[in-house]
Amino acid sequence: MVVKLVNAGGGQGFNGPPGRRRYGARECLSVALQQRADSSANAWAAAQKATSNTKVVIATRSFTGTAAQADRWGELQVTIVVRKTTTINLTTKKKTVKRKIIKVGVPIYPNHTDRSVFINQQALPYLTQEVLQAQFNPNIQMISGASDTSDAFMQSLQSALLKAKSV
Repeated sequence: MVVKLVNAGGGQGFNGPPGRRRYGARECLSVALQQRADSSANAWAAAQKATSNTKVVIATRSFTGTAAQADRWGELQVTIVVRKTTTINLTTKKKTVKRKIIKVGVPIYPNHTDRSVFINQQALPYLTQEVLQAQFNPNIQMISGASDTSDAFMQSLQSALLKAKSV
């Protein structure tokens, strides 16, 4: 709700519709806030009524993929945190499960040379961002110049996604 006070300064009030009394700036704001509170309460009551016949269970778990070899550079491992929301309609007994990846971590990555550190500092944030956007689609964009890291990342991610889908 947008409240616009016209001529609020200098003691001038807000003229309401014709035939209605003239409101002061404070009264106008008070009326608008009360209307907003009333509409919020009505929306809350409607949401409560709609959800009274459903049961929602939310679980968050972490899944770690197998360590994948990034060619001669070393191993890379991906960990994902998945929020699983299960909604059960109590009247129809229909069950809906939604999974969402909320966090991606790379606890093990090649970092034994300055070159490895530089490449992974550039590539890993982009790869994790791609996973969060793609969610459970393992086909993410590879990073140019970090193809070994990207390959190992996707292999480890694939095993983590399979673990997450089986639970």
